[in-house]
Amino acid sequence: MKTTRTSLAFLLSAALAATALAQSTPDAPRNKREAAAQWTEDGLQKAAIKGLDVAYVRPGVSLAAYNKVLLRPVAISFRRDWGRGSSGSPGVRVRAADAQRIRDKLAALMREEAVKQLAKGGYAVVDKPGDDVLEVGAQIVDLYIIAPDVLGTEATRVYSVSAGEMTLVAELRDSVSGEVAMRIYDHAYARETGRPHRITDAENAVEARRVASQWAEQLRRQLDLAKGKAAKK
Repeated sequence: MKTTRTSLAFLLSAALAATALAQSTPDAPRNKREAAAQWTEDGLQKAAIKGLDVAYVRPGVSLAAYNKVLLRPVAISFRRDWGRGSSGSPGVRVRAADAQRIRDKLAALMREEAVKQLAKGGYAVVDKPGDDVLEVGAQIVDLYIIAPDVLGTEATRVYSVSAGEMTLVAELRDSVSGEVAMRIYDHAYARETGRPHRITDAENAVEARRVASQWAEQLRRQLDLAKGKAAKK
């Protein structure tokens, strides 16, 4: 398959955008207490948003002016020591290539759900800053998958009451000035069953999409509320 100049340019720009985001975004808090301390120090104030663990907003800043959204690449990191045989699926060692494949799949799924929810609210997803463009940077931290789909585990059966968990740390800011409007910290669990059952890759995908959809809906809902729109489901 031939690689066009356009696709090469796109990949280069995406890589540069991810690098810029990583350089400009502070270290993600590892818990709610860290989030509160770090974000209060940055001049943000706590806001109660149903469905989110922690939300902090810039006093006097509104999302009402934004009609478009610039979605930055989603950065994903796993829980410490996950995939080394000492956590997650017993005896399963996750190779670097497997870990990157998992990151890529989850990042693509997160973007897909965000685009879907934003379209439902009439918000366009763009690829460059603008006066009415809200920039959204998101990180998934402490990703923990009980039964990862990795090479060599086809015959392995893992039983648990849940597929795993992960935490979203997100930042909403003006795409031109860079001023932060809101930061979010939310820890999500896969749905639990009453007793252990076999965890499959299909369940991993379903649960990841469910959580990603909920987070994307929150983004769209905050934009809608700022504009005085009626809540949509």
